[in-house]
Amino acid sequence: MKNIKALAILMAAITAGTALPAYAGEFTVSNTIDGVTTDVTYTKVPEKAVSLAGFSTQMMLALELGDHMVGYGYMDNEIPEKYKEQFDKLTCLAEGNPSQEELLAVEPDFLTGWASTFAEKNFPMQFCADNEIMAYVPQVEYAPASMESVYSDFENLGQIFDVTDKAEAIVTDMKNRVTAVQEAVKDKEPVSVFIYDSGEDAPFTASAGLPTDMITLAGGTNIFAGVESNWTTVDWEDVVAADPDFIIIMDYLASDPLDAKQEFLKTSDFTKELSAVENDNIFVIGLTDVTGCYESVDAIETMAQHFHPDCFQ
Repeated sequence: MKNIKALAILMAAITAGTALPAYAGEFTVSNTIDGVTTDVTYTKVPEKAVSLAGFSTQMMLALELGDHMVGYGYMDNEIPEKYKEQFDKLTCLAEGNPSQEELLAVEPDFLTGWASTFAEKNFPMQFCADNEIMAYVPQVEYAPASMESVYSDFENLGQIFDVTDKAEAIVTDMKNRVTAVQEAVKDKEPVSVFIYDSGEDAPFTASAGLPTDMITLAGGTNIFAGVESNWTTVDWEDVVAADPDFIIIMDYLASDPLDAKQEFLKTSDFTKELSAVENDNIFVIGLTDVTGCYESVDAIETMAQHFHPDCFQ
């Protein structure tokens, strides 16, 4: 039946003399969770999508897919103003992950979000298949993630939702802006950077993931770039030994208040004598922006302007 339908679309397009739609065929993506790879074939444009991560929600809204969405969950930061009109029409299913019953109540045909969205305790691949939900695990969730992963996610979503022109325009803009940043800082010695997410006894930080690649593109070096996971817990002694030039504080809705984090860095015996603290080289970036979305390029520009301000005067 699928082949007959595809042939009918093909013949109609030829007769009309128009360009073929993206779904004249099928689009398949390999999704890997806990070492198990599942191929998901997208045979139609989803009409009732759910996103359970702030970054994937922003990706979809950047592609103007609000009309194809029925709900969201797990927002890490406030939605940017430019997406508010689309976002305000959507249903919040839960502050974190909804229950399986709550998810099924909106009859989704597509689901994306964190890798943990598809963990056994939440909505595993078999659950999605049994309920005719097309799943998509973002490429930025695989370590080591990079800006290339972000571009791939936009391209894949563009294919899945048949908005390839919009996806191409976003990716082109991001690449051009990243190239401009790299050109601006190319003659600068990279500064050392520590990302402080949370934790007073032992800090939780970004390692071999997207934030590390973003820092590199902006003219810096993550002091924990050598760790294999995207995020990890480290020892303060290792932070002290590295003595970073800059500290980036992660801001998100579920974290401790920014004032508390900043006060800790300025008063803790571990951190108060770090070069970044003494020189007041501390700034804030939203977690969503370093997890993978259109705004990731804004964050790269912000980083570069802090790392090498003389390049942007």
